[in-house]
Amino acid sequence: MATYDERLAGLLAIGMPRRLAMVVAFRPELAADLGNAASIAMNPTELVVTEAAARSGGTLAKKKRKRKTAYSKALSKALVNQNAKQRKKNGGYKKGKSARSVLAAAHKEARRMTKK
Repeated sequence: MATYDERLAGLLAIGMPRRLAMVVAFRPELAADLGNAASIAMNPTELVVTEAAARSGGTLAKKKRKRKTAYSKALSKALVNQNAKQRKKNGGYKKGKSARSVLAAAHKEARRMTKK
């Protein structure tokens, strides 16, 4: 990600008024509202990388996904079970129950499921 000074210089180079450029350079999420030229000025390296990838015929490298662990799967199932046990028909928690008690019980259940 470009620094504030680099973003400001890029926005000024495309002819954006200085006051507006200072605000947008400080809050990069505002660049999306201003269009393509502003987003290129904010992140010039991003454009270079995508163009280089297009020229070489390849695509940008994809991140390798992580496999879901057995504990994570067990915790998902346990959360569904405990939510069903600790909630009333109208969706609220039963007396004395809370999100904390649901998660604690689900964690305990998931540990038991993976232990077997």
